[in-house]
Amino acid sequence: MNEGDKREIVQEYRRKECEQCGEPATHNLTFLLPNARRNPASSGYGKDDISWCSDKSMLVCDECAKSRYKIADELGMEWCADYPKNDSFEHMFYAWETVETKDIDKRDE
Repeated sequence: MNEGDKREIVQEYRRKECEQCGEPATHNLTFLLPNARRNPASSGYGKDDISWCSDKSMLVCDECAKSRYKIADELGMEWCADYPKNDSFEHMFYAWETVETKDIDKRDE
C-alpha cells in the first residue's frame, strides 16, 4: 500500500445471530452486576433509574430468551431488561458486514 491508493469496500446490512445458538437474534437481553445501584463496578452505580443501564448485553433468539435467568446466573449477573425486535428496537439486530474488498488500480482511473 502506498499513499493515495484506493480501496472499494462492499458491505451488506445483515441480521445479527443469537450468541447462544446462532439462529437469527430477536431479543437484546441486558444484565447488571449484583447490587448494581451500590456496586461501583456497575453502570447503575449511584443512579435512581437504572432501567436503561447495562453492564452486559446479549443478542438471543426467542427460544434462548426463555433462559434469561439461567444466562444471568452463568454470567454472575442479574437480568435487567429485554428489548424485543420490533419497530422501536429494530436497529439493534442488524449491522453492516464487509463482504468484499477490492484494491483499485491507479491505472484504472
